[in-house]
Amino acid sequence: MNKEESSDDLDNHSSEEIDESIKIEEDNISLSEYEKIKDDYLRLAADFDNYKKRSEKEKESIGTASMAYFVESLFPLVDNFEIALSQDEVNKEIETFSSLLTSLLESLQVEEVGSVGDDFDPNIHEAVEHSGEGDTQKVEAVLRKGYLFQGNLIRPAMVKVKSE
Repeated sequence: MNKEESSDDLDNHSSEEIDESIKIEEDNISLSEYEKIKDDYLRLAADFDNYKKRSEKEKESIGTASMAYFVESLFPLVDNFEIALSQDEVNKEIETFSSLLTSLLESLQVEEVGSVGDDFDPNIHEAVEHSGEGDTQKVEAVLRKGYLFQGNLIRPAMVKVKSE
């Protein structure tokens, strides 16, 4: 038993010596080392804060992109309702569905762009035909409406342009 007790005492003494040496080392940290550790900590905290902000922005942009994709999938339906409404005889049901679809797009913050008489803007218009000679370019006819979603263009208006 003496051997076991002496080994336990040796282990206790060595762990006490290690604890004392750690305390001595902690007390002996120079001011420059402390400043470096503090600076590293502050940088790490700032990096983590930036990471949280960046991940929040990414979540928002994913949501916006998903909604824009959904809105884009509605455009063929919108175009077909416009074709149906341009016919001579239009059923009330078609008018009702078209108005429901229009109100849905408005609630999703979708705005139409491109109307006859507007100045031609290549940022929101896609010119498929150009006529006339002159400096000012005006939209002569809208072949397909363009749309903005929350201020961002998701489909340019397809137009005929006339120079005056």
